[in-house]
Amino acid sequence: MKAQTTGAAPGGIAVIGIATRLPEAADLTTLRANLRAGRDSVRPVPPQRIAATGHDPEPDYPDMGYLDRIDLFDHKRFGLSRHEAEVTDPQHRLALHLTKEVLENAGYTPAALRDSRTAVVFSSPGNGYLPFVSEPGTLSLMGNMPFALPARVAHHFALTGPCYGVDTGCNGSLVAVHQACRELRDGEAEYAVVGGVSLRHVIAPAAAVADFPGIASPTARSRAFDAAADGAGAGEGGAVLLLTTLELALDEGAHVHAVIRGTATAHNGRHSATIATPSARAQADVINRAWDRAGLDLATAGYLEAHGSGTRLGDAVEVEGLALARRGRGGTLPIGSLKTNLGHLDHAAGIAGLVKAILSVRHAELYPSLHFRQAASEVDLTGADLDVVTSLRPWRSVGPRRAGVSSFSLGGVNAHCVVEEPPALPHPAQDGTVRLIGVSGRTEADLYAVCERLSLALRSGDFTLDDVARTLNTGREHHPFRLAVVAAPGTSRPNWRRR
Repeated sequence: MKAQTTGAAPGGIAVIGIATRLPEAADLTTLRANLRAGRDSVRPVPPQRIAATGHDPEPDYPDMGYLDRIDLFDHKRFGLSRHEAEVTDPQHRLALHLTKEVLENAGYTPAALRDSRTAVVFSSPGNGYLPFVSEPGTLSLMGNMPFALPARVAHHFALTGPCYGVDTGCNGSLVAVHQACRELRDGEAEYAVVGGVSLRHVIAPAAAVADFPGIASPTARSRAFDAAADGAGAGEGGAVLLLTTLELALDEGAHVHAVIRGTATAHNGRHSATIATPSARAQADVINRAWDRAGLDLATAGYLEAHGSGTRLGDAVEVEGLALARRGRGGTLPIGSLKTNLGHLDHAAGIAGLVKAILSVRHAELYPSLHFRQAASEVDLTGADLDVVTSLRPWRSVGPRRAGVSSFSLGGVNAHCVVEEPPALPHPAQDGTVRLIGVSGRTEADLYAVCERLSLALRSGDFTLDDVARTLNTGREHHPFRLAVVAAPGTSRPNWRRR
């Protein structure tokens, strides 16, 4: 049944699924809680990470936005032998896990999208894992080539749309979002799996940071726009989105996290002194083109997720670029940077910033950007009419909630994305009909774990019984160990009764 919207603008790309694996945040709910709390997830390397990856425990390793484990992988779930899994880059393995999770988050089983025209576009990370593979061969070659990451995802999930990797540097995942949106708008695909992953296979000793003065922070913190900024702190993780056109999402009754209204990307050309020097003019141009493509005025933005790496030159040029883009538009624009919370995620940085902006427009919240005390002397926030968000606060702008997301690379490639709150939908009425709901697991222990997670989700969330039944019955794979539940809606939440 086609959903009816309230004041929804035509067009747009709907974000119908999100999966994340970020420092101290294994899922979207935890990420939002950490953002609300202003949590700094840059920390010393976890001991279990050192043990699991075979690093020498003696050297002094830098603080970073670490994942606890990067070695874990359920190879049987993805049809790989143990040997093939061992010679496959952990970044490829993480992409498989996140793709499975993003389909579940959207309420689609892999079988539902089998042989569909679904594009697969990933920011392709480097293959730093290959030197650790002792047995060269076809399996290790395909397990480590950057182009093989999206190809492996498309092959495993039987997706037949456009499939390719993007490497534009640290903003590759936002450029991948731009490309995925183009595939959808051009009719080349009905859905798109798009993402970025970045893992540090080898952790260099803390002293190696000195090899990159002004770029890598010796204090391991990204202090975006601050007077104490000394470079970017490092981080790792990944995020994957499932996209489709807004029209198809509403026709299928899919849950919409947010709507991407416009994207743009462009190179500096010769508007910068060197290939690695940012250009305010080029950044302003790409921002304005993204908002023009969205058919929207930049003045309607209520927040901007900045690139904000914490490099002195990069921050100053970014603020200058925003001043040029906003010339003649009144009002103060709140800005912030996720890098201050997690470190610079390299190939996952752009899409992680987009996820933060999606949470912001969806929940009407502005999250604190950390480590900001006083603007650097070369960063003219006042002249640009910008306000760095330093504490949790509600969304204050009127009209539809819209945010911009910027991501720039060291090679002079600029990208910007315009994201808007999801369209308002009428709350469906409960008719009192009972529903039979199935829950399953691959093992008995899995089944108990699924039931426990489901119980917690239903207690803390506001879900209709029809949505719960549809998601669990048709949006999940059914495994050998199963439980059937007869449920009836109560006055506020479903009254679950086991039979």
